[in-house]
Amino acid sequence: MIYLLYVVVKLLAYSAWCWVGLRWLRNVGSIGAASGYGILRLCVGIVFGVVIFFSYQPPANNLLTPYVEIYVPIRLLEWLIIAGVFAMKSATSLPRGKALLWCLGGILVSFAADLASPEGVAGHFCIGRCLC
Repeated sequence: MIYLLYVVVKLLAYSAWCWVGLRWLRNVGSIGAASGYGILRLCVGIVFGVVIFFSYQPPANNLLTPYVEIYVPIRLLEWLIIAGVFAMKSATSLPRGKALLWCLGGILVSFAADLASPEGVAGHFCIGRCLC
């Protein structure tokens, strides 16, 4: 049940952040569109999370460093993918500086949502087992 709660928290956080992005970057924004982008972001995170799970063995002694080293660039890529989809759906190009700031904020949103993971609730970092 806690995994279901975690997925719901991730989806709500991602959808809310996508709504912020739609409003800030494209001056549009509906809850329906933001929810669709949130679902897309969750799916992208699941794909990357599965790859990390099967390809990376974290060291047992220091989890914070690999957590940051692995997830910051991966999450930047994931949010850049969503910004790219925003751009494809827009008649005009997105302002690059604002889009990058939005992606950086998305990384923080992703990390904050990790606190709802079973590992986060237990006070641990979830490397490879969390939905990016």
